[in-house]
Amino acid sequence: MASNYPRPRSRQFQTRVTNGKEILPGIDGRSKWARRLHDLIANHVADLGGPGHVTQSQYVLVKSAANIIIVMEQWELEFAKEGTASLPALLAYQTIANSLRRIFETLGLSRVDPPRDTTPILEMSKLDPAEQQRFRTLCDKYDKFGMEGLLEDQARELHALMSKASGRGSGPSAKDAAHHDRPVHEIDYSRR
Repeated sequence: MASNYPRPRSRQFQTRVTNGKEILPGIDGRSKWARRLHDLIANHVADLGGPGHVTQSQYVLVKSAANIIIVMEQWELEFAKEGTASLPALLAYQTIANSLRRIFETLGLSRVDPPRDTTPILEMSKLDPAEQQRFRTLCDKYDKFGMEGLLEDQARELHALMSKASGRGSGPSAKDAAHHDRPVHEIDYSRR
């Protein structure tokens, strides 16, 4: 039997909530509630690994959790102003806190860090002027033609220059596992 589930619409026919332009339909995004809701949702989505790692179902749970947090914050403020809390108010607060805990258990309480940027930091001052010029030339060629546009010796030379500029060597001592983390000034670059 064929399923008759709705198909996703093109972006121009989606609602403002679906497009991410509004968090709640018809609510002014400048209100205190909407701003706090936006901040909480953004923080929880980041904790789950970012927007690319959060499913629609997880997003709905995150939004529910964010709303619960705002309600709890308002009650906490009232408790602090009054200096006391009634038993029914505390029981209601505890019930909401348990609901929040269950949502977080469903989502997973552990934080997922987004992928780290592993791009090496290059210090061009570690290269002499001729090496800097050669590095720029090889990078331009790589940018235009990709790795296939470089000859094998050019690719090796670019790798060696990048290693030297990042503070790690690519000479013979770099092949020795005991010397992988040696500073660049301790590695002999004269041999290849």
